[in-house]
Amino acid sequence: MNYEKIILELLERIKDLEVKVSMLESKNLTSDKCTKNLTQQVRDYINDCKNKAKAQGLNEIVLVCNDIQKKFNVSNRAPAICTAMYDCMNIHDEVLFAPPKGKSTTVRIKYYIN
Repeated sequence: MNYEKIILELLERIKDLEVKVSMLESKNLTSDKCTKNLTQQVRDYINDCKNKAKAQGLNEIVLVCNDIQKKFNVSNRAPAICTAMYDCMNIHDEVLFAPPKGKSTTVRIKYYIN
């Protein structure tokens, strides 16, 4: 048997796998960055909604995850949007509806404007 040839082939396969793993890791980092970006954008949007409601003299607003998802023209991003929605809650704000796991397109929160 030619062990040297077999070892060289195995080393080449390992190098290929390392390249593939590196590419997958960089995609995951990019995905995390996009999620953080969206979460911050949604926080800003919610705060803008609160400011507009205050300017209109409203006492409260109700926001729904799915409506925000449509506003940002994204899909399957409920976890990031819900995180932003929960982050923007004050002590008196109310979760009107949330599933047991807490994050879905059906999450509905009432924000009080004070």
